[in-house]
Amino acid sequence: MNLSFKDLRFIIEAIEHQINAYQERLQIIEDIEKNEDEAADLGNDIKFLELLHADMTTTLEQNTKPLSSDDSFSPDRNDNYSENSKNLSFQELVKLTLKLSVRERLLLVEAITSSVRQEVTISQ
Repeated sequence: MNLSFKDLRFIIEAIEHQINAYQERLQIIEDIEKNEDEAADLGNDIKFLELLHADMTTTLEQNTKPLSSDDSFSPDRNDNYSENSKNLSFQELVKLTLKLSVRERLLLVEAITSSVRQEVTISQ
């Protein structure tokens, strides 16, 4: 299964949430003798989720690297499009984007999404 950067981040956050929910439940039932089986099951599930979380976090870190100043997405200064970048058609943008690696495209999508969220938050 091929998961995108966003897919992995979402799953990691969901796992963190579930671990917290299990830990809260475990604290509630830990001292009750009749819930020993449930406590053991929760303990096992927490360990499993922690291992899964670590594995997915490692996968995410290995498949993405922070952009350095050399990894900029801006067009080349000698590129014909840089002067007319505001006049690019959708098809031209797609062609330019296809020149980027999948990792770069995912980071670009994430950056655009974050910038739109910030702008919407500021305007509210």
